[in-house]
Amino acid sequence: MRAPTSSPTPTMGFLGPCPARSPRATFVACPAIMNIVLSQPCGKIFVGDPHQQIYTFRGAVNALFTVPHTHVFYLTQSFRFGVEIAYVGATILDVCKRVRKKTLVGGNHQSSIRGDTKGQVALLSRTNANVFDEAVRVTEGEVPARIHLIGGIKSFGLDRIIDIWILLQPEEERKKRNLAIKDRFIRRWVHKEGFSGFKRYVTAAEDKELEAKIAVVEKYNIRIPELVERIGKCHIEDWDFAEYILGTVHKAKGLEFDTVHVLDDFVKVPCARHNLAQLPHFRVESFSEDEWNLLYVAVTRAKKRLIMTKSLENILTLAGEYFLQAELTSNVLKTGAARCCVGQCSNAIPADTALTLRKLPITYSNRKENKGGHLCHSCAEQRVGPLAFLAASPEQVRAMQRTEETVVLPRHEALLFLVF
Repeated sequence: MRAPTSSPTPTMGFLGPCPARSPRATFVACPAIMNIVLSQPCGKIFVGDPHQQIYTFRGAVNALFTVPHTHVFYLTQSFRFGVEIAYVGATILDVCKRVRKKTLVGGNHQSSIRGDTKGQVALLSRTNANVFDEAVRVTEGEVPARIHLIGGIKSFGLDRIIDIWILLQPEEERKKRNLAIKDRFIRRWVHKEGFSGFKRYVTAAEDKELEAKIAVVEKYNIRIPELVERIGKCHIEDWDFAEYILGTVHKAKGLEFDTVHVLDDFVKVPCARHNLAQLPHFRVESFSEDEWNLLYVAVTRAKKRLIMTKSLENILTLAGEYFLQAELTSNVLKTGAARCCVGQCSNAIPADTALTLRKLPITYSNRKENKGGHLCHSCAEQRVGPLAFLAASPEQVRAMQRTEETVVLPRHEALLFLVF
């Protein structure tokens, strides 16, 4: 790509100095930008990951699928993270997008996916509303944390949140407190239909950015001025000195962090594989590719530690990963009788088998901990199938009482699965 000068551009494309001998940028661009690039009289190298396409709602297209080419090379090895994080990313592609011919491979360095934290943490969300929630959470208390909002505090739009809050106030209150709206577009609604009309317009226009800000204002209401001021005071420009880095996946694309904490507002798999029969309406195919791509991009920002949601663990179970480890039954029962760790199961761990499977502990991104524990052979067989017969005979397994767990979904999730 040739460009005599370099100037700021939106995240949709990058047009900077990029000699053909030294390709520097990967991009997913709109057709207009694609035409500019393709018209350059030089050789072109396109490097990209089709599973990181998250801007189709803006009309972006995947250049790798639209450009005539002479050679294709697959780069499946990542040197950013180790095999554990690579496995989570590869599993999303496998079970959610049916990508099975090319497997993501990690490097040799060690990584963790069971909730370990150390040092700076990046909190990655799907929506700006959730970013605001997390900024409020980590800055509260006597010693508020130092934070950095990806893209900068001005880009996040705290001023517009204040303006929307002012629009929500009664006219008498605005005059009494001398509250003035800075944003010209929002200010227009003072003399039109007020906050309710502004909200109807934003909903009809499907402006996701303003919808998120309206949701924040409605949720925190009278606390908005105090919270915006607090977030502003806790924000630092140099993220190297921040305790928490916060942002949406769209803004974090292309970045990497030692520890990534995936927040719980992404597309969800509601339960583990062995319980999915209770939810006949659920299909991973019901969700758009962009939704799975967002989750994939969030996971693959991590270099050393990934803090997962419960839903991410459920996705891993679709590939047969339950975080189980075999132990000698004699060691399990050294301190006395032991019971199955599954909450609704009353089976004891039998002493007449050689091995017992133990669920490893994991801490989720909502700070809840699954302490794990030992599984009876019946519960183990529900999760790993015939592999459970390596620990006990089929007759022993089937002689045990079978526990059917009850899957309870939040009401809004249950309604979504019924609709879709």
